[in-house]
Amino acid sequence: MQAILPTEPLNRDDVEEMERRFARYLEMCAEWDMKVGNQAAYAAIGIDKGDAYEWTNRNLGNPARTAFIKKVQKICAMYREGLMEDGKVNPVTGIFWQKNYDGLKDQQEVVLTPNTNPLGEQKDAEALKQKYLENTYGVTEGLPAADVQELPESTEGAEGTIVEIAESPRKAQKAPTD
Repeated sequence: MQAILPTEPLNRDDVEEMERRFARYLEMCAEWDMKVGNQAAYAAIGIDKGDAYEWTNRNLGNPARTAFIKKVQKICAMYREGLMEDGKVNPVTGIFWQKNYDGLKDQQEVVLTPNTNPLGEQKDAEALKQKYLENTYGVTEGLPAADVQELPESTEGAEGTIVEIAESPRKAQKAPTD
């Protein structure tokens, strides 16, 4: 691996020298049966990942240098993709590389459908109130005459006197007997 590192310092504005170093790196990878990777390519050129990030994301300085680094990244991405297609790299490793170096990311698509009621069509508030009263208390005010049930006139039952007719859901209580 030491052989891929440049021996001379890099003039960061000399794009032709960077291209020459990258081409040499690719030749060495082919000769030694090494996998092409971003970090090793950067090292062979004489830069680090921080420089590559600055040049690609902030477009600082030389546009030819930015285009060159993007080309290096694209070549590395295509190489990794080829490895995965040929089954020479574990898919988990390939996905890791693509997420970290190639800008790919997991996305989930969420579709929202507004204005739908999971309980069905919304009923009129007055109709709901009437149905609630009818089902809970037996109150039938406002219902058509055919649906009204008459309540008994007497408040006495066979077992004693009813003291209270409740309008709440609790049962009526009997009066204590002496």
